[in-house]
Amino acid sequence: MKIELSVEKRYMQIPVQYDGESQRFTVYEGGVPVYSFDAAYADAAPDTVYYADLRAYLGREVSLEAPDHFVPVFCDATKPLASEQCALRPTVHFTAERGWINDPNGLCFYNGLYHLFYQHNPYGRLWGNMHWGHAVSRDLFHWEHREEALFSDEHGAMFSGSAVVDSGNCAGLQEGAETPLLFFYTCAGEQSTQCLAYSTDGGRTLQKYGQNPLIPEMVAGNRDPKVVWDAEHSRWLMALYFDGRNYGIFTAQDLLHWTLLQRFDLPGDDECPDLYPLTADDGKTFWIYSGAHDMYFVGTFDSRGLFQPVQSVGQLSYSSAAYAAQTYFHEPGKPAIRFAWNRSEIPGAPFNGSMCTPTEMTLRKIGARYYLCAKPVGGLDSLVVREVRREKESVQDLIQPLMTRACSVEIETKDAPFSCRIYGLDIRVEMGGVSCGEVFLPRTEEETMAVQILCDTTSTEIYLNGTAITAVPHVQHDDEAFFALHAENPVQLERLRIAELSL
Repeated sequence: MKIELSVEKRYMQIPVQYDGESQRFTVYEGGVPVYSFDAAYADAAPDTVYYADLRAYLGREVSLEAPDHFVPVFCDATKPLASEQCALRPTVHFTAERGWINDPNGLCFYNGLYHLFYQHNPYGRLWGNMHWGHAVSRDLFHWEHREEALFSDEHGAMFSGSAVVDSGNCAGLQEGAETPLLFFYTCAGEQSTQCLAYSTDGGRTLQKYGQNPLIPEMVAGNRDPKVVWDAEHSRWLMALYFDGRNYGIFTAQDLLHWTLLQRFDLPGDDECPDLYPLTADDGKTFWIYSGAHDMYFVGTFDSRGLFQPVQSVGQLSYSSAAYAAQTYFHEPGKPAIRFAWNRSEIPGAPFNGSMCTPTEMTLRKIGARYYLCAKPVGGLDSLVVREVRREKESVQDLIQPLMTRACSVEIETKDAPFSCRIYGLDIRVEMGGVSCGEVFLPRTEEETMAVQILCDTTSTEIYLNGTAITAVPHVQHDDEAFFALHAENPVQLERLRIAELSL
């Protein structure tokens, strides 16, 4: 049915049932469809209410094509969720206020704020209706939710992309005193094209570039542009996924006109490329090219400006719920910080999905090979509310009660085997690596055994020497609020730290 509306308040309420049938809503202006989305509309006994943000049409007359029996209800502000709906919201990991999230997008640091954009479905707890959500933080843990940043349009949905702080105004889009922030994204419609949005107010609002697309569809489904500055060759680079395991690199001088530089295969991976420079612990600088599954190349650019791996493909994460990781826009002299989407389900809530713990990326040479390494950023320590430390001690059995639902356990030892149990999840440490259910993390040669376990309400992250990581979906058992360590024979601990975390 079609309804004539005068939009006098910003938000239109959409009551839904989680397992209901998806139905289409379309907004028309002047008889032309301008905005569409799907939602499992429920005219009775809804599980929750989502909100359509119609700020672009305030004070205007529109038509709404909606399911039968839908009665529009408008409001000036969204209503906070009831506490019982948030019982399983992760304690120290980022989640959207409402709706599904997946890939981190548009990561940049500007004017003292870390910007996190992300794939977002504002109308349900499952994938769909891809928008860009937005939040900002000063420490990567305490987040302020901002309004929806990019809406799907007549050309397609807003798929993943990246950000650039255009300090030199290379694209010529600066309008005032603020440095332009540029956001490269895939518009996924009848074709999959690479497009640009930009902000001239410090990232608070984004507008789409009037001459999109920057890159037309080259292969069906090509997507996920990651843009970075190559200082050595004075050029911009864009990593892009094509299809299968095939990826590419484009180059530009002005961030607007892009030329394909090369294509190559990244074995074992697909989607969501990341590209950034890292200086290894031996002082040599390389480029990392990785995919959504954390397979990666370590390489350099040759005299022709082409990317060349210096060793065979590496692997950082194993059988992991962590996916589609992206680093913040690279700034020389600053650490490489990245987020990954945590695919662990959050049962029965009006929001779903989270981000993994932000990590600092480093490159270490072990033997003849370079290893990409990840460790939680230092700001995690600011969240510690209580901790227990034990050093240079022989342990066979240990149980430590936990008062918070988020905690970090760090174990350093040269001994194995032993087992750990945290909130009902079993983890086994052997000389060859760490196992958790079906997941196995291999131990790198010539390395000590340094294990970090980060547990939150619906997932647990495991780091083995930083060179092998995973995120395991796990809804905590409230009746097992403890960390336990058991060994058949005493284990000599170099260090054990059990830190309880809270915002």
